[in-house]
Amino acid sequence: MKRILVVDDHAENRYFLQALMTAKGWQVEEAGNGHEALERMATAVPDAVISDLLMPVMDGYTLLRKVRADARFADLTFIVYTATYTSADDERLARDLGADAFLLKPAEPDDLLTCVEQSLVARSAKSHAVAVEEGGETDVLELYNRSLIRKLEAKMEQLDEANRTLQADIAKRRAVEASLRASEERFRLVGKATRDAIWDWDLGADTLWWNEGLEHLFGYPHGLVKGGHSWWLDRVHDEDRQRVAGSHREAVTTDRENWSAAYRFRRDDGSYADVEDRGYVLRDDEGQALRIVGVLSDVTERKAMEAQLRQAQRLEAIGQLTGGIAHDFNNLLTVIMGNAELLAESSEPGSEAQESATMISASAQRGADLTRRLLAFARKQTLEARVIDVNAQVGELEPLLRQSLGAQVQIAFHLDAVLWPALVDPAQLENALLNLCLNARDAMTGGGWLTVETANVSRDFDGEEAAEPHDYVMLAVSDTGAGIAPEHLARVFEPFFTTKAEGKGSGLGLAMVYGFIKQSGGYINIYSEPGRGTTVKLYLPRAAAEAQDDAPASAVQLPGGQESILVVEDDELVRAYTSQVLAMLGYEVHVASEALEALDILRCGTPVDLLFTDIVMPGMNGFALAEAAVRLRPGIKVLYTSGYTRQAAARQDPETAMAQMLTKPYARQDLARRLREVLDA
Repeated sequence: MKRILVVDDHAENRYFLQALMTAKGWQVEEAGNGHEALERMATAVPDAVISDLLMPVMDGYTLLRKVRADARFADLTFIVYTATYTSADDERLARDLGADAFLLKPAEPDDLLTCVEQSLVARSAKSHAVAVEEGGETDVLELYNRSLIRKLEAKMEQLDEANRTLQADIAKRRAVEASLRASEERFRLVGKATRDAIWDWDLGADTLWWNEGLEHLFGYPHGLVKGGHSWWLDRVHDEDRQRVAGSHREAVTTDRENWSAAYRFRRDDGSYADVEDRGYVLRDDEGQALRIVGVLSDVTERKAMEAQLRQAQRLEAIGQLTGGIAHDFNNLLTVIMGNAELLAESSEPGSEAQESATMISASAQRGADLTRRLLAFARKQTLEARVIDVNAQVGELEPLLRQSLGAQVQIAFHLDAVLWPALVDPAQLENALLNLCLNARDAMTGGGWLTVETANVSRDFDGEEAAEPHDYVMLAVSDTGAGIAPEHLARVFEPFFTTKAEGKGSGLGLAMVYGFIKQSGGYINIYSEPGRGTTVKLYLPRAAAEAQDDAPASAVQLPGGQESILVVEDDELVRAYTSQVLAMLGYEVHVASEALEALDILRCGTPVDLLFTDIVMPGMNGFALAEAAVRLRPGIKVLYTSGYTRQAAARQDPETAMAQMLTKPYARQDLARRLREVLDA
């Protein structure tokens, strides 16, 4: 078996020649430059060297001079195979240095193989002639010709016997070679076009070839990676190595054609990437695995985005559940607060009954505050967004912050002097800032620094490079506290989740902030490392106009009336309480537990001046009922009510103008005032 040494600094060229020569039945070795080739030749002298000219470390001309100057390589065939050809002097120089042949890239496979075979024969004949001359024989050419004739005669006999199959073999060979050339070209182009790391593992030689993707993705210098299976396996994460090696071994030892695995792969800088690895096993006719060709993809960023999406979906699901619970709870609070007010007013001043009613009312109010926080997380609270100066809001809150945080916490303010106006609910923003500062105080048990910053920011939160950035007013709160553990960081916005000791927190503070920011059209980010503190950044939508001072509002006392009101409420307790209050205010009251019953009352001709209806009801909702009622009674007025907010309810029917709505739970004075506003409008 002939041994051929291919010397070329391009792995694709070496790979092509190796495939071509191996198909011929020759044993092929590789070297990336002349210096590496001499090291391999010192161990075992090949029959022929096929070398490029332009290479790093040692070029082809230098390698040729050193080979012809070394007596050990006197019988070695040396073929120059290069893409560099500026003039005939290139070939002349190579011939003068002792090259047996000079070929230009790209050469047809048939021409390349023929050149190698002829060069081997010619070099063998030359060596034989030298040997005969040294032994004293004179007619070297004649002896050589005889030998050739005998070989040709034997070959002709073989050709005559196989003449019929020869043409088919030639055609098949040409088709295979053409397919090989096309495959090699596709492989080379794919290797350059993709950013994935393509690899080829020769199982027999235990050599692992990589394309440039290994450097692009993981930082390993292309061409300097040495080693086979063990080099790759050493860079698989310790916790994944046994599993991945087992699946790899199973693919090789069984009859499987495909192999795949997901694991963590160490980059050149020591960090780990999440990867997906897929390979195809090439086998011989007996089913023995010869090599595996595959693709290694970095999916770190994709997995991070998937985790963010799962977290967002989880929070959204929790928000839906929380909003539904708060809605039902508001129905109960409406009855409790209203009857507590009635009880307090009907009791003797200072009596035990009045004190009990006051306690009930206060507890119900605390329940209402709780539901407001839950609705804030679910993004279903009532917001009164205004154009505000965030710096001014922070300045007004500064005395309260210094008093609440204590002497052990040092506060620093870094406020942008030319801050844009923001469009948010100022009261909710103050609550959010106070919550963040109190959380920061609790994280700094031994004291520390709390920093409040504002800045103008333009960015895109959708993650699309082509998306146009939007303007935000950034409000950040940073502390030097204990930080948040990674396993807790993904859950900090969930309602009732807290790492504080029992009784030290409700777990609703960050949930409320999250809901408020999302409902306001902004974004919230949290950054934290254990032992290095925490930073929470609120991105508030920029307002188009400048902030204006608030005008003091005057309270207006509205009396009851004598109009006819149709109350539609599916909750029996709320329906009874509302009817009682309206009757006490002097109104004529009609009640219905659902929409169809209300429509029957209207069809009967019962006088009705105003329809007071819940929005969320089984069957026909409040919007559809109001639309049908207006068709029956064109002059009827409508007041909506719901445990959800105006914004949340409007999402169920965006085309309905939500100018008049009363949010549960409501006090008697709120109900009386809103009724008169609608009736007198």
